[in-house]
Amino acid sequence: MRLPRFAGFVLGALLLALPAVAQRPTPRTPVKGAPAKPAPPPAAPAPPITGVLQGVTVETVHGEPLIGALIAVEGTARMAISDSLGRFLIDSIAPGSYRVLVDHPMLDTLGISLVTPPLTIGAGELTHTVIPVPNGAFLVNLFCPAARRALGPGALVGRVREPDSDSAAVGARVSLVWYDPDPPGLPGNLRISKKPPRVREATVGADGTYRLCGLPERYEAKLQAQRKDGGATAEVLVTQDGGVLALRSMSVAALPAVATTKDSTGATIVRQPRGTARVFGKVLNRNGAPVAGARVGLMGTSAATLTRTNGDFVLDSLPAGTQAIVVRQIGYRPTEVTVDLSSRAPSRVTVQLGVFVPELSPVEVVSRRDEGLQKVGFLDRKRSSAGGYFLGPEQLEKRNPTKFTDILRTTPGIRISESNGQATITSSRSSQGNGCVTMYVDGSPWQQIEPGDLDSFVQPNEVAAIEVYNGSSTPAQFMTPGQNCAAVVVWTKTRVQSRRK
Repeated sequence: MRLPRFAGFVLGALLLALPAVAQRPTPRTPVKGAPAKPAPPPAAPAPPITGVLQGVTVETVHGEPLIGALIAVEGTARMAISDSLGRFLIDSIAPGSYRVLVDHPMLDTLGISLVTPPLTIGAGELTHTVIPVPNGAFLVNLFCPAARRALGPGALVGRVREPDSDSAAVGARVSLVWYDPDPPGLPGNLRISKKPPRVREATVGADGTYRLCGLPERYEAKLQAQRKDGGATAEVLVTQDGGVLALRSMSVAALPAVATTKDSTGATIVRQPRGTARVFGKVLNRNGAPVAGARVGLMGTSAATLTRTNGDFVLDSLPAGTQAIVVRQIGYRPTEVTVDLSSRAPSRVTVQLGVFVPELSPVEVVSRRDEGLQKVGFLDRKRSSAGGYFLGPEQLEKRNPTKFTDILRTTPGIRISESNGQATITSSRSSQGNGCVTMYVDGSPWQQIEPGDLDSFVQPNEVAAIEVYNGSSTPAQFMTPGQNCAAVVVWTKTRVQSRRK
């Protein structure tokens, strides 16, 4: 049977196409001078199998996680930062044996390095570790010789630096002063004010650290660092409520040079140097609301200002180093906070006011008062001064003033004059004849911001004692350079009754 002509044509075409599909092309002879084809790239090597280190850092001095520590694997570039729970994770570590290094500001304060024993990191394995900072008892035994530990089980450790360079303040002297607590039932004539204060001193070493040993487990003390050239920090309050190790770092600047000039009469005028540090801050009440019109001053200087309606304040031209700010406002207890100042950058601080000074039991009032007056030097100056006039607690209790300047109305050598409801304090014994009076509150010069502001910020029931000096009888710390003004020194209950129960 013959196929139709069209079908035969299609079948022939298919038969001719089959060999073409199965046939492999013959390699062509390369043309002379043509570029050769590149060789295929070699296969990528298999990635090395690495290990992972997971762990936690524990700060056993206070029993808390060591937050923000830099954890590094020695000899490698692998590192991590510990989180809010002290945890860290470091991956891609080549197998081997490594020590782990820990860096943290607290370790800098202690002046120690923290390095673990060698840890073995296996290929493809997860290695767990716990890195503890040595506890307080271990560190005290490390820092303090046995003879010092016999005086007391505690120690205070820290670092002292230059505020504008962060270099160690080598050779600065650090001192801690405190009073022992009153024994129960001690008669009034044997109160602690009759005993000398306890003092511990140390020198800042080449690494910038100091170590004060032989301290009690509980104390409230004042800490200060002083350089050989006279530069000093503020007195920093340090409280220890148990435990054997406390930490506190500070910064202390050199004493600025005092400039002198001559006036038209040839008399020498002393110009007090101005610092270059600045602090921004805010004052809040107990509920977190801003406090307007509060007086903010830097202890030991005349720098002072008032807070704005939003509670903000700025103090500039301040000395660098660890300083203390005091905030006063009617209806609140005066509040002191510590701030580290530097000319490199402004500091920022928030001050939260508490309540007004609470009423204390009569026995506690006497105990705190006598101890505090001894602490600020009032009792010693009263015993040794031949020209000063002193108003102690007994004399003040006999007066019934309505405002602060009323206390001074019957004080020898002091004149109080009133104008438009504002009181002015002058001296009737000034050797310069201008009646100038320099006021000090809790040891710091009082810079008048508004006329009569002493009556606004120092209430009569706040005053614990007053010292009045004229001429050559004035102690050196209350003299005004280049002047011969009278001095009125006011000590408040907040300052002299600061010791806790």
